[in-house]
Amino acid sequence: MKDTIILCHGDCDGMTSGAIALAAHPGARIWLTRPIQLDDDLKKIKQKYDKIIITDIALNEKDYNEVFQEMKRLQKIGSEIIYIDHHPLPAGIKKKDIPATETIHRQDACAAELTYLHFEEKLSWEYKLLAAIGAVGDYEMDTLFAQEVMTDYDERSIAFQAAIIVQALGEIPGTDEMKMKRSIIERLALGVLPSELNDLVDKALRGSQVEKSVRKYVHENAKHKKLIGYILDIPTGGGFKGKGALFAATATDKPVGVCGNSFGDNISMSLRRRDKTYDLNIAVRNAAKEVGGSGGGHPSAAGARVKKRKWNKFLDLLDFELKKQEK
Repeated sequence: MKDTIILCHGDCDGMTSGAIALAAHPGARIWLTRPIQLDDDLKKIKQKYDKIIITDIALNEKDYNEVFQEMKRLQKIGSEIIYIDHHPLPAGIKKKDIPATETIHRQDACAAELTYLHFEEKLSWEYKLLAAIGAVGDYEMDTLFAQEVMTDYDERSIAFQAAIIVQALGEIPGTDEMKMKRSIIERLALGVLPSELNDLVDKALRGSQVEKSVRKYVHENAKHKKLIGYILDIPTGGGFKGKGALFAATATDKPVGVCGNSFGDNISMSLRRRDKTYDLNIAVRNAAKEVGGSGGGHPSAAGARVKKRKWNKFLDLLDFELKKQEK
């Protein structure tokens, strides 16, 4: 087997994408990363790999040029780079501008589906289920592929498998995150379903219990701007940011929710919307850029990182950017 490394995200879609790519390339190395650190992680790759697969990692508005430089460097030393993603591209960048050997980019499907379809000839039919699990985990179930799989194999069963991953993620401690997620990905690549992973199921059950407390905490402590409900530092050790953002919007009856988590001098946050009027990807990229931070994602779900001292200014700018989108 040729030397292959797979860089993937650590959410449900990213993990299933990584597992599908691993199933198509047995023996490959798994490397968990995220948009804000992709350039640094690529810089750490000094040796030639026959194939470098990057899946479900958005191009960060702030440093995509550095990512492009590293892609070019790695190709010069003989590595083939396959870039698979479904996030909106940075402003002014088109698919053809990405200097990968091969680029698979669509915004209307999850990364797990795109990864499965790209490597389908190397995979058995069971990995369709894993792709559909990724679709549910990322709210991308409307494609013809996802609908067919969910119809053929019972969407309730697939949603159950996805929920186990999603509910467990908040209970994976940051100190063990890379090791534990890599182990989960490796087992999923072997064809093991989430419900067959006892440690994952246990974490999902605990996560569901904690979520109940998170809902209560957010309802009691969320604050708001004109269009944003927000909460900072839910006492969960950094987990549940996505759910916290949704609950903050719900608790304050606002169309958009933000949940931030402090670490050092920075705040990392997730954003969710309740109203399709607003494009979170555009709003958060513009607002974060104004305060020297970074952000992006999907129209319905996004993330950002800003300096702690810029938190309140960022929220005001985000509120302003959302207001601009109203017709």
